[in-house]
Amino acid sequence: MEVCKKALRNNARIVRGLLQPENKLMAVVKSNAYGHGLVETASLLSKNSDWLGVDNLDEAILLRQDNIKSPILVMGYTPAERFQEAIAHDLRLTIYDTAGLKNIFTNYSLPASSRLRRGEQTTHYKLHVKIDTGMSRQGVTLADLPKFLSLLRSNLNRLKIEGVFTHFANADNLEDRSYPNLQLANFKKALAIIGAAGIKPAIRHASATTGLFTMSEAQFDMARIGIAFYGLWPSIKFASKFKNFGLSPTLNWKTRVAQIKKIKKGTPVGYGITERVKKDSTIAILPVGYYDGYFRSLSSAGEVLVGGRRCRILGRISMNLSVIDISNTKNAKVWDEVVLIGGQGLENITAEELAEKAGTISYEVVSRINPLLPRIYL
Repeated sequence: MEVCKKALRNNARIVRGLLQPENKLMAVVKSNAYGHGLVETASLLSKNSDWLGVDNLDEAILLRQDNIKSPILVMGYTPAERFQEAIAHDLRLTIYDTAGLKNIFTNYSLPASSRLRRGEQTTHYKLHVKIDTGMSRQGVTLADLPKFLSLLRSNLNRLKIEGVFTHFANADNLEDRSYPNLQLANFKKALAIIGAAGIKPAIRHASATTGLFTMSEAQFDMARIGIAFYGLWPSIKFASKFKNFGLSPTLNWKTRVAQIKKIKKGTPVGYGITERVKKDSTIAILPVGYYDGYFRSLSSAGEVLVGGRRCRILGRISMNLSVIDISNTKNAKVWDEVVLIGGQGLENITAEELAEKAGTISYEVVSRINPLLPRIYL
């Protein structure tokens, strides 16, 4: 895995330029920074953003241990018994339901604020409230919000509600804007209810990458940007519409030719004998498979680059090995570079292309690349 630091910085500059000058920028580095390497990528992006966003407490603690001092929001699930760890590492947590709050207040010790001596600091939990505006995922619904806020208000001596946010289900829909608009309206209703309850969060945030490009009115105080930093898109169609913004993919995924052999017409390749070569062929074996994150669904469909030419995957992808047809590649030899994602010569294979062939999205293609594979930052 090669990660281009210049492309990361340039993408961050472009994203920053899309924000209103007063708005903050959160770099989302969850899930091993979408496969790019958590600590190294976060260290780079922390210099070009105001906040960092992760999925879980362990990711956040790794960043603190690397001496990254940016505000960090843990957006996913945090067990109540680990809330004290969040305070110890100055982390922000997400809360999103009444049952979870009751569990914390009933079973775990929260620090109560008191008169402080000079030089002492408060130990409030810094929290962001997640609102479910129509994704039916993590978050407080509008119907449950009054009850949730009532419980919150009775414990504000121990909690600091720093932010409130939501997430759009289909902001990447370029034809029908009705549902994103409905969610935006619901979020504004939630903000009004929260304000009427006497709670005044300093940071309101709703837009992730797709919302940033399609819903400028939803920036509020901060945008949470993930995939755009990495120069990737939710679909080829979306990429085509916004390609003029100049975002560049930051990741190249490479392997080597491990073996070359010639096989006769009709010879089967791989598990299940799902494919036989249609003519005498030269094949190459690659030391990469689905354990590494190269999708098994790319069997007999994916392509890689060898010597600047596209070479098709033959048969089923194995756990640790794949086979390609190099019959049309001149002078290929063992140890030649093979590109799985990225460019070679005049050809280029994008994460979006692999995603389309594998029946998924680019986010999954890169985030599922095995974290044990070495990342090299150039």
